[in-house]
Amino acid sequence: MSGSQSSHATDIEAQLQVLRSSLTVQVPYTGGVYPVKAEDLIIYYDSGENGSRRIDLGKATEDDLANLTATCQKATFGVGGADILDESYRKAGKMDLGKFAACFDVSGLLETVVPEILQGQSINDDKFLKAELYRLNVYGPGSFFKAHKDTPRSEDMIGSLVVVFPTIHAGGTLTLEHNGKSWVFDSAAELASSNTPSLAYIAFYSDVTHAVDPVQTGYRVTLTYNLFLADRHTATSPGQRHLPAPEQAFEDAMHTLLASPTFLPTGGFLAFGLTHQYPFPAPAKPERVNRKLVMPPTRLGSVLRLLKGSDARIRTLSEHVGLSTHVKVLYESVSESSRYGLEYVIKDGKDVLADDVLSMDHVYDEGDFSLKNAIEGFGLVVQRRPEHMEELQQKYTEYRELGYLRHAEKMVEVKAPAGEEVPVHWVTKITDLNRVDSSYLAYGNEAQIAYVYGNAALFVQVPPPRGRRPRARCARSGVEGDIPDRI
Repeated sequence: MSGSQSSHATDIEAQLQVLRSSLTVQVPYTGGVYPVKAEDLIIYYDSGENGSRRIDLGKATEDDLANLTATCQKATFGVGGADILDESYRKAGKMDLGKFAACFDVSGLLETVVPEILQGQSINDDKFLKAELYRLNVYGPGSFFKAHKDTPRSEDMIGSLVVVFPTIHAGGTLTLEHNGKSWVFDSAAELASSNTPSLAYIAFYSDVTHAVDPVQTGYRVTLTYNLFLADRHTATSPGQRHLPAPEQAFEDAMHTLLASPTFLPTGGFLAFGLTHQYPFPAPAKPERVNRKLVMPPTRLGSVLRLLKGSDARIRTLSEHVGLSTHVKVLYESVSESSRYGLEYVIKDGKDVLADDVLSMDHVYDEGDFSLKNAIEGFGLVVQRRPEHMEELQQKYTEYRELGYLRHAEKMVEVKAPAGEEVPVHWVTKITDLNRVDSSYLAYGNEAQIAYVYGNAALFVQVPPPRGRRPRARCARSGVEGDIPDRI
């Protein structure tokens, strides 16, 4: 590599590092204390034979709360689409819609929550955050809910909002976990510091694991709202949003990269591992057209619209500089779990981008290369991830020294990217939060069901230099590059 080429490579890596550092993962929730009017703390509920009752949760007595609890049903939780009652896992009371009416209007609180939950969403997007009241819950002494994730009520549900009334209680702390990190929200402590009518609130994404610790004394009363990305039915006027410093740094780095003719000179992708989980459709079955199997149109646009947190920021900022974004599934055409040796994985395996979750129902064996050919035939072959190739090479060296390989005398070197492989710069590593699987029939001594796995990631399409238009001329939908139509 010449001095000039080395300098260009260093400059590009410096800008990619700016992109990485600007994407520091933020906490996947927002919470605090929200001031309300005294009448907002009133609940009306159906007490059965005793008719309707009124309870002021700002000054409720132990007897008032005991009566409310006695009216509740035992709370269930969702598993595989079914509601399960198991008080060793969840012990609490619930009251469904139709059994109670709350005076509290959530719209003002929702305005407080939106900037955090929809961080990265464009103000001109055709979606907005909608809160739907779901349930009232009462956690009395000894009540709890072990670690779980909320069951999405639809594909558009992105999170939950829990409102905690200022009833006197101890315990009932909410713990949250996401991507190996944990946080604690103590609503009792939050409310104890307020001298005016207030509610505690916390909103978090659907893929956040959370638990309610046992209530020690008193009663913890909550309203739960499901948060949806809903269609905007009325036009909104364009607005200006002041970019925070990290987002401005991201956008500036993107402009610098796009201005360089040495950055992806033939076009390619910037790739980002997803930091949140999303609902993915079942594998898409290919259709036979003129004796050829053809994949139907992609359905992953629905996932792109549901991106949240830093994933949404990447999408919005990339589109703002005129680039199109896509959620795609990355497959390895030959995996280490296949019947072939590690040498074959290194020499002949491919990284393949698919527009959808691939169905392998038509594949009957990997021995005749039909699995490899199917994956490569339905996707776009891209450069293999450098860190993955380094891991394979290191494993190969270790296996070779231990004598595990069939052809130990033949040292296999990592191939340089082939000319037909589309270049990819991985800004952040791929994650397995959105792993998908497809089954096929494998033959060995007997037929058995086997699986091929893929991981979804966010890909920003970068056209060659001649196709990079100034931002002022860019449409919100992005620009088209000269990369093959299959992407």
